[in-house]
Amino acid sequence: MSWCADFAAAAEAGQQRPGSVRLAGALSIGCGVSGTGKTTLTFVGELDTASADQAYEYVRDAIDIHGGEVMLDVAGLSFCDARGLGALARMSSHAEQKGSSLHLVGPRPLLVKIIRITGLGGKLPVHRGDRAGHAALARPSHKPVAWWPSA
Repeated sequence: MSWCADFAAAAEAGQQRPGSVRLAGALSIGCGVSGTGKTTLTFVGELDTASADQAYEYVRDAIDIHGGEVMLDVAGLSFCDARGLGALARMSSHAEQKGSSLHLVGPRPLLVKIIRITGLGGKLPVHRGDRAGHAALARPSHKPVAWWPSA
């Protein structure tokens, strides 16, 4: 699914790609389904109070339509507040209720740390690897890692 990298670049440049939606606030989500039926939703921007409910609804609808294995490519998230984290947990619960699985791909180290601290690691499993989610389950590191660039 090479469209994921293209989508992320277009969203960061402020362009809307077919198959994507710009939600309230500063968040865009693109959706693609592989030939094997794996659904990948690519997030770019901020998952926060302004966008959390719409993001949940978008992902809920994708789960309802496609089902199966759902990968949330969150490498393009520049920010995720408590409301955004809650939306991710609700997405996972909805997937579980529908008999689907939901996994995060490419989260920044700070998001992984917050997931671990809040005890959501079992609900939001993190995968490392390419943006399409072909990877092994990652174990959160206990070493603090800053992901903000130095000024």
